[in-house]
Amino acid sequence: MVSFKKENKELMETTAHNTMQNRYSRDVGYTLNGCLTGLAAITGGCATVEPWAAVVIGIFAGFFYLVGSHLMVRFRIDDAVDAIPVHMVGGAWGVLATGLFSNPHRIEIAFGMTEHAGWFYEWSQGSGDFTLLGIQMLEVLFIFGWTFVTMGACFYLLNMLGMFRISALEEEVGMDISRHKGSAYDMNAVPKEKVSELNSSRNSSKNIVDRTVIPVEGDRESDGKVEGGGEETVNA
Repeated sequence: MVSFKKENKELMETTAHNTMQNRYSRDVGYTLNGCLTGLAAITGGCATVEPWAAVVIGIFAGFFYLVGSHLMVRFRIDDAVDAIPVHMVGGAWGVLATGLFSNPHRIEIAFGMTEHAGWFYEWSQGSGDFTLLGIQMLEVLFIFGWTFVTMGACFYLLNMLGMFRISALEEEVGMDISRHKGSAYDMNAVPKEKVSELNSSRNSSKNIVDRTVIPVEGDRESDGKVEGGGEETVNA
């Protein structure tokens, strides 16, 4: 129930923000990612927070997601599906929020413990016990450190082997077109000459194992051939 309320709060939060930004349009991507961020943020404390706390967590999670999403663009970090602001930012906030909003009674029901409640509850009782929040902060730092070391080494090795990135031409055309035969987003059309250039570079490869058709912009794919522009084949 707490998770359901949290997800709906996140949905309303992101939809309201987008409506205020532009009253005549809705951003489906922001709205759906807002739902995912809500689920990520409530996961850590769903058993120990009250429904009203889930609403508060959802409000802040919505803003944190939007800020994180805009920072990805500002710092030119390639994250086409906003996985970082959804899962990293939303998840980190959820872990910290558990240390802030965990209710003593719910902690006892879930884990049989009666001490070290959320910091807001401890503070309201004049205790100021920082134990739970401190542990949650250490957990976030450990996860960041573990991910940096393990995945950093993996990415470094892939980069050394030349396997970390696709070619600049395929970046420009887009992997939705080059690998899945169609654009996933309503964006500016890819220049026809760029698609043809990518097709030619793939066709000239000496290690063609698997071939598929990439429709050129303005053409229509039918029965494995592209009408109006001939058959274009590339590696899958």
